[in-house]
Amino acid sequence: MFSEKLIKPLSSALIEAGMTSPLPLQEKSISKLNAGQDMFGIGPNGIGKTTTAIIATIQKLKEEFEDAPRALIIVATHERALTMKDQFRTLGKNTSLRYAFAIEGIKIEKQFEEIYFGTDVIIGTTQRIMDIYFKHGLNLNKLKLFILDDAESQIKDAQQGNVDRLIQSLPKCQHIVFANELNPKIEKLTAKLMVNPFIVEVNP
Repeated sequence: MFSEKLIKPLSSALIEAGMTSPLPLQEKSISKLNAGQDMFGIGPNGIGKTTTAIIATIQKLKEEFEDAPRALIIVATHERALTMKDQFRTLGKNTSLRYAFAIEGIKIEKQFEEIYFGTDVIIGTTQRIMDIYFKHGLNLNKLKLFILDDAESQIKDAQQGNVDRLIQSLPKCQHIVFANELNPKIEKLTAKLMVNPFIVEVNP
């Protein structure tokens, strides 16, 4: 049972949610993520990428601490952010961790206020994160974990420049990147972000 490798509040939440057996990606990655290694996870939807991201975040941060965010999760869409929110509600319910959103469709001033007054995790789209970073200021100095979800979407069109600028602003921390497949553009992106990450590839 993979929950034995996790902190008790997270392990209990997984059991309560009926998640007693790891999905393929989790089975191959949890131990190394716990050790603080960078990871590049490759595979189609359904292998556990979203859940792995949430488990890794809760396991690393454990509980509320100070005001500056310690984890930044970049998602491709508003809908993906809401999926992450549901996962945090389920798996983080036994912890004091706080999370805030930086996504389109909500007033940026309201989102900045939530972040400013204290959060442990920010879940957001690249564009909105950069808007807050440049217009209002975003303290990334305490960041311990950076997760880039759906890397294919993050390197399309204008988003590529935003991702590059964001990467340059990150302090030294653990990095996790998820993608459906490996291609030259994603390899170039991960080379900027990570040094010798362990690669986990899960086939359908």
